[in-house]
Amino acid sequence: MQIADYLTNAKIPIPSDYTKRKRGVRSLTYGYWQQSTVRFILSNEVYTGTIVQGKRKKVSFKSKKFIDLPEEDWIKVEDMHEAIVSKEDFARAKKIIESTKGSRIVQNDYLFKGLIRCFDCKGYIGIRTPDKNGNIYGRCQRYGRFGKFDVCSPHNFNYQVFEEQMISVLREIFKEYKDKKRLEEIAKANKNKQAKKIDFQKQIDICKEAIEKEKIKLEVMYEDRLNGIISLEDYMKNADKIKELVKEYEETIKELEANLKGEKFSQKEDKLDNLIDEFLNMEKPTKEIIREFINKIEIHEDKQVDVYFNFKPLQELNNNFKCAKKSYERKVS
Repeated sequence: MQIADYLTNAKIPIPSDYTKRKRGVRSLTYGYWQQSTVRFILSNEVYTGTIVQGKRKKVSFKSKKFIDLPEEDWIKVEDMHEAIVSKEDFARAKKIIESTKGSRIVQNDYLFKGLIRCFDCKGYIGIRTPDKNGNIYGRCQRYGRFGKFDVCSPHNFNYQVFEEQMISVLREIFKEYKDKKRLEEIAKANKNKQAKKIDFQKQIDICKEAIEKEKIKLEVMYEDRLNGIISLEDYMKNADKIKELVKEYEETIKELEANLKGEKFSQKEDKLDNLIDEFLNMEKPTKEIIREFINKIEIHEDKQVDVYFNFKPLQELNNNFKCAKKSYERKVS
């Protein structure tokens, strides 16, 4: 934190702004340094002249999420460029960082922890430890970290009241969804929208054309490699990217072909119905099922709450309410 504050006060550009300045972008702020950014830099072996690849991989071609791989699976090549940090200094920093890991013990794993964001600055809302009266409050983490630099505002609210209200709101939405007439209207509207908006066959053709273009690129690169225009390392790196992209296109084609047969819509509806039944039968919902429904929750400065669902039929039901109040109001469109 001390290093981060020093860099912020010294108006040293954060990495993303530094990169933009190198590209000639003007009118940028210097940004606020995070401890996590400093920690990442201190843990980055690239400064020792080592290139490290293969730290993460995609969960699947359908998802934008990545999973971290164990260090023994990483690909490391030393002395690939000039080092600006000695391996000895890097090892000392790593030892200090390792010694601080796990020093904070998480005593409470709250139901909506990790899903709540600040509407104004888009940072996470932290859930604080209970006070002497047993009250638990949520607060904007970015304000807590950078409030001294006039960043954002507290967004304080009583988390216990919020959780109770949020569960009640979800139950109300799900019961409304389960109403037969409402369910039929939503399903019919969604199918009509999808039928007009998406031409699956056209998308399949576009993917097939893209695959052919990528294959041609690969052939040209191979010729350049044989003629000594590019190095073997560059060829292998770019060839792997092209092969991965082709694989993603092929998987997308499979998914589109399934959509063309109408399989995807029925599967999604069945999954949503089953999840709602499971939720309504629970005395107390679990974190796992909450994350099946909700992508994120945003808290406004005036305590207004916006819920972003993973399912469009649920999102169509207006579910805004005020948190940390004894009662809440919800409008249904």
